[in-house]
Amino acid sequence: MLIYRNRAGRELAQTRAQLTETRRAHERLSREGGQWEQRLRQAEHQAREAERQIREAEHKAREAEHQAREAEHQAREVERQAREVERQAREAAEEARELRAQHDLARAETDHLLTTRIPALVSHLRASHVTVPGLQNAKLAGTDIDRQHLAVLDAISSAVREESVRIDEAAQAIVRGAMSRVQTQALRAQDLLSSVQQRYSGDEHTDLLREVLGLDMFNELIIRRAQATGIACGATAGLSRDDTYLVDLVVGAVARVENFDQRIDGPANHLRRRVGVAARAAEPILFVTSELLANAVHHSHGTLKVTIALHETNTGAAIVIDDAGVGLNEEQYARAGRLLSGRHSVRLVDLGNPPHTGWAAIGRQVAQYGMQVTVKKSAYGGVQAVVSVPAGLLVEMPENTRPSVLAPEPVRAVVATSPYQQRLPEAAPVPAAIAPRPMRAPEPPEPRPMRAAEPPEPRPVRTASLTDAPTDPGTDPGTGPAALSDTGIDGLPGLPQRRRQTPRRAPTGPATTPLTTPEEAQKRWGDFQTGAEAGRREALPSQHDDATEGN
Repeated sequence: MLIYRNRAGRELAQTRAQLTETRRAHERLSREGGQWEQRLRQAEHQAREAERQIREAEHKAREAEHQAREAEHQAREVERQAREVERQAREAAEEARELRAQHDLARAETDHLLTTRIPALVSHLRASHVTVPGLQNAKLAGTDIDRQHLAVLDAISSAVREESVRIDEAAQAIVRGAMSRVQTQALRAQDLLSSVQQRYSGDEHTDLLREVLGLDMFNELIIRRAQATGIACGATAGLSRDDTYLVDLVVGAVARVENFDQRIDGPANHLRRRVGVAARAAEPILFVTSELLANAVHHSHGTLKVTIALHETNTGAAIVIDDAGVGLNEEQYARAGRLLSGRHSVRLVDLGNPPHTGWAAIGRQVAQYGMQVTVKKSAYGGVQAVVSVPAGLLVEMPENTRPSVLAPEPVRAVVATSPYQQRLPEAAPVPAAIAPRPMRAPEPPEPRPMRAAEPPEPRPVRTASLTDAPTDPGTDPGTGPAALSDTGIDGLPGLPQRRRQTPRRAPTGPATTPLTTPEEAQKRWGDFQTGAEAGRREALPSQHDDATEGN
């Protein structure tokens, strides 16, 4: 028991020792646990602090990342701005190059405008066949430079045209006045020559008459040239006439052409009635015909004939002139049509140097009197000119008158009811008065007779007036030609007929001077015409080209 007690005491002591040891260990563990707990708390605190620091670091990292992204964005923006600046610099350099190129183009185009286009424009305004070049560089078409240059050309063109029109009008006024004076003096010279011809008409003055006839022909050419130049510049014909037979006007027109007896064949008279021209249009028609004949002769070889014929038409009458000359090309035909129409204003500078005024003068007369002149290729290879005279300018001449003795017989016989309409053979013409010669309207105080039907030969001395010839008492006025004037012949339209209100009759009684007999007149006219023809051939020099002749 004791043993058990001792053993239990030992065991208890051991147990106490162990418990003490355990308590100590527990205390030690408690202390260690406290320490560990404190350490744990510290560790937790440190962990929390570390976590806080980590969070702060993460925040700072995020902020740094954000700042990095901002910096990267700013870097990209700076790079973009740098690229933009570089692009702008390249664009500025390119624009500068383009501006320099445009400046060079503008300078070159302006030089082209000043040195080529403006001089060509001035030349074009002088001669329409000159072409004004366009832009030197086609890339500038439609640009401001093109529009500005066109505006400059238009302004120059308008200014030059206005100034040229003003200068041309002044020049035409000067030429018009000068030609009027020249024509007046030439007509006075024609009066003197006519009086010399009449005063020295005997056979003993043949040499003098030859010289006078040559001077008369030259004076006639001067009158025609002065008349054409003046009409082309806006003047009138300067001569006045009575109602005149159309065939007499054509004969007078033939006589105004140099060397007409050798160069002109005709006129061939196809008129079937007593066709006359009203006084207001007589001289213009004579002038137009003479200019066309002169032009045909000028452009034909010296051995070629120019033919002329008269025809009746449904609208009036026509004068047809044919030549076998050099003809015209398409451009010349177009120019002729433009000038002869009279619908376009013509300047002196458009007529050449020296000015060829024939067609321009004809165009003025055509526009003023309502005639029509056309040109086309002739059957002979040259040019055919047709003067269409409207019925409004034609009259039917009185029954007691007839054309001049040198007017050609109609190709087809005219219906005649009086002795004055029956013509004698041309081999033995009856001396009849030639129709009145032209009067200068503004010059002499008393009218000067005019050449209504100037013959191809020198002007004869007046013997009797055909207009005063008595009518045939056996003629029935209801069946004569006057009765045909309303309906015409063969259905042709009638012409207005001029009838004298109180016919003048030949004086009767013992004091009446007897008229020249046909035999005496035949001899006188035959001698006169032979001498006149020889005088003209010898007085006229060899034919030279006239720079102002032709059109």
